[in-house]
Amino acid sequence: MPSWTIHLAIVDKVCKKAQISNDNIFAFANIMPDIFEGHKTPNPSTIAKKYSTHYPYNAEINGMKVELPDLQKFKKQYGKDFKNPIILGYYTHLVTDNYWNKALYQNHYEMYDEEKGLLKIKMNDGTKKIFSFIEIQEIKHKDLEIFSQCLNRETNIKYPTYDEKILEYSKTLKEFTYTVSDIQKTIQYIEDNIKIRKEKTEENYQLFTKQELIDYMNKSAQYVEEEILESSRI
Repeated sequence: MPSWTIHLAIVDKVCKKAQISNDNIFAFANIMPDIFEGHKTPNPSTIAKKYSTHYPYNAEINGMKVELPDLQKFKKQYGKDFKNPIILGYYTHLVTDNYWNKALYQNHYEMYDEEKGLLKIKMNDGTKKIFSFIEIQEIKHKDLEIFSQCLNRETNIKYPTYDEKILEYSKTLKEFTYTVSDIQKTIQYIEDNIKIRKEKTEENYQLFTKQELIDYMNKSAQYVEEEILESSRI
């Protein structure tokens, strides 16, 4: 759910507290689950659905059926490979998505009319409004984009750079085959569309407050650190 900027800001926090080897490769791995969706990396070698990239399972929160990353499934598959920075970073992306999606559905969404696909949404001013899923997705993404640009301006995020070892480490992932082109195009996309975006924008948040997003980021970083420590015992 979080933007790549938010994912990588969380990586920075985690790397400062946890002992992460190959932190550049670890950072790149934190965006790898999204590469084959085709929304950012242009013309990836494969187009894949979330069910294969994010290991989802069905959960119910506030009367809604939602998909969350199945962390146990991933650990069962790759538990012996967590010393590989690609595996650990990929897992960290799933942990982060798991935290943010749960927080979103628990704190802001509830089912209003399942047949019509309408949700009752708690806005950042405390009011509740009715939206379709598509409408609230647009509002959510606008808030996250505003916050991402704030992070770019106000923090010194360490964005990943190309490393030929990324390809070698990624071969451990059994479901997908990443290519040199996939890696290079992704790094170039970050350089051209994310890293350089530091322009001032109006902070007209609707769904979240800025402080709430900061809290989610800090708490999810702590959650990731705890999961990494647990995974290191596998």
